Amino acid sequence: MFNRKSNSNPGERVVFQTRPRFLANLKSTILKLIITLLIFYFFRSIIALAISMQEYVVQMVQIPLIQATFYVLILIIILLILSIILDVVSWKRKKYQLTNQRVIVKKGLIRRKKSYIHYSKIQDIDVYQGIVDRIFSAGDIEIYGGHEHTNIRLEDVPNPREVEDIIDRVMVGEEVGFKPQRSKTPKKSIIEEYDQKFKR
Repeated sequence: MFNRKSNSNPGERVVFQTRPRFLANLKSTILKLIITLLIFYFFRSIIALAISMQEYVVQMVQIPLIQATFYVLILIIILLILSIILDVVSWKRKKYQLTNQRVIVKKGLIRRKKSYIHYSKIQDIDVYQGIVDRIFSAGDIEIYGGHEHTNIRLEDVPNPREVEDIIDRVMVGEEVGFKPQRSKTPKKSIIEEYDQKFKR
């Protein structure tokens, strides 16, 4: 999204805004979802196994294995579902903004955190893309400032090379997101102006 006003600094405009790529950022969440589905699928089989083992366990230790297995499975399912919901909400709250003055990272569910670095402080930019990231067309961008602990990281950014290009263009003063104003009269080359000046 282009050309939105940022209410932080006067004259600051948001030239680009995004959030992490959903599937790339939630790799662990997908694993949790698969485990949850597997537990649902094998729920009866696990309980049946607990029933068959009940008589052997009761002879050694007085533990109600069937009830314990049932409650443990339910607890695991509830924790996995809550963790998945928390991951999705955290992803929704994470936002990356490129303004005409700085790069901003906003994240946090309960405690909101805002990190930023001004373009004048940027010393170097690294882009990382693993195999999975390339599949999802995502990657991490590490932006280094001039001093220690002044770097910020944009994780699982969609199309990281394009985002890096936008940062580079804004750093050199190019207006990103604006169409250049075309003059009504075509611009003459220096040679044409020189010829016209001395032909008079």
